Formats: sequence, structure tokens, C-alpha cells
Amino acid sequence: MPETLSSKEAIEYLGIEKKEFENYFKSSGEIKGEKVGARFQFNKSDLNKWKVLKENRTVLLSLSEYEKCFEFAIKMAYSTRASHGTGIRGVRSEMQRADDFILGILAERGVQKFLKEKFGKEIKLDLEVHQDRITPQDFDGIIENGKVRPTKIDVAIKSSKWKNCWNIIAPIEYEKEGRKSDVYIFVRVGLPSDHLFRILKEHSFFKNVKEFLEHSDSFRKILTLKEIPIWVTGFSFHSEFEKVNEIPGQKFDGNPDYRYVKSVAKMHNSDEDWKDLIKRI
Repeated sequence: MPETLSSKEAIEYLGIEKKEFENYFKSSGEIKGEKVGARFQFNKSDLNKWKVLKENRTVLLSLSEYEKCFEFAIKMAYSTRASHGTGIRGVRSEMQRADDFILGILAERGVQKFLKEKFGKEIKLDLEVHQDRITPQDFDGIIENGKVRPTKIDVAIKSSKWKNCWNIIAPIEYEKEGRKSDVYIFVRVGLPSDHLFRILKEHSFFKNVKEFLEHSDSFRKILTLKEIPIWVTGFSFHSEFEKVNEIPGQKFDGNPDYRYVKSVAKMHNSDEDWKDLIKRI
């Protein structure tokens, strides 16, 4: 008889946060469970398969790689007219915009590292700052025999926080020629919300704050940023997305009031899937 675990035991076994577990189980269904009486039970062997796949699909970006990505994010934040303002009434500040950009830039760098380390495929990213211009495709080319060739299909990399489990594409990105992509890769980025404070905590002007927090038991401490985990959860082809008005826990409003979505559980993510995609690229 297979060994089963309770929700609490499964969370501990997988080494993830409770909110992450609930999302992966209840929202996307990438973690499977069976209801026995009033409670859910989880097959330990199934959990182990999920855990192993997660480990195999995660790459670590070093602190120096993070710094290069953040430098690029700052350039992006100052490159657009929309960033001008205080960020108080509808206009996002440069700091807010840099924080928005960094997630996507880290995801792109993570996918580049993942494909090279796991499958030996080297891709070229677009590392140029384009003022007031959207670049919908994230692969700038494929490096083969020391030369760069154009990609055969258009690829977009979509980043999200660690707990999220749906790739959500806005209609303008999905429907409009010149904006849509053939393939969408979905990436979870393990970037702590206080990442900049962690970098600055050794700076001289941060000295008093650091000492105060470290000697005050009731306050959280500023941890050290050593590396950034990037979890490549899978990919979906353009035709595979579902047009919906809501997903579990989120209703889409505005005009239009729909999005194109795909859950992590339904993405392509086996070794063979990735090898096939690499051939197409």
C-alpha cells in the first residue's frame, strides 16, 4: 500500500510555504491529492516525482548575475517616459518600475542558463535598452558553432512570483500581430521582496537600521541575498491557451474582461518536450 501524507506532512516534505502548496494543489492542480473522509491525503511517491521535477527545472543565479540583471532593470526604468513622476497617483516611480522589470529580466537569464546547462542549447537574449518600444520576443537568436542564427519561431518568457501557477496573457499580447508569440515559457522567480535592502544592508548609510533590526527581537531581520532560484515550470504553444473571464481566486475585469491562460499542470515540461521545442527553435 502506498505511503500517504497529510497536508501538513506534505508541505514539510516538499519544503515549500503553505500558501504555495495550497495554490499548487487547489488552483493549478500540479500537486495531486485524494480526499479521504474530511481530509486530503497525498501519495508520497507522487510528491517525490513533483519534488524531483522541481529540482531538475530550477537553476540558481549568482549574486553577480543578479546585479547585472538589476543594472539592466534600472536602465529600463529610466528609458521610458512613463516612468516620470512620483508614483503616488497612478504614475509608477523609477524604483517601482525597476522592481517590475527585474522579475522578467531574471526569468530570461534563468531560461538561458537552464537551456544551456540542461540541454546544451545556447540562446542569445536581447540585452539592448529600447526606448519607448516593446520587444515582444525574448530570444534574439540561437548560437550554433560560434555564430548567431535567427530563431525559427517566436518565443516569449513570462515571469511570476514563486506562489503563482497560471500563465496569464493579456489580449493585446495574445491577439495582436507583432505582439503575439508562438511559444510562451512560464518561469517562477524566487526573488525576495526586500532584495534591494539585502544588497544595501552592508552599506554605510544602512548601518543604523541594520544594527537596530539585529538587536530588536520583535522585528524581522534583513537576510543576506546569496543567489536567486529560477524555476522553469514549462511552456505552452499559442493555440493551447484558454480564453476565460476568471481563474481560481481571481476575476478579470476591465475592457476587455478576459485573458488567455494556462495552468502549470497543463504545460509541456518533460525532457522530451524540451528537446522537441529546442528542435523547433
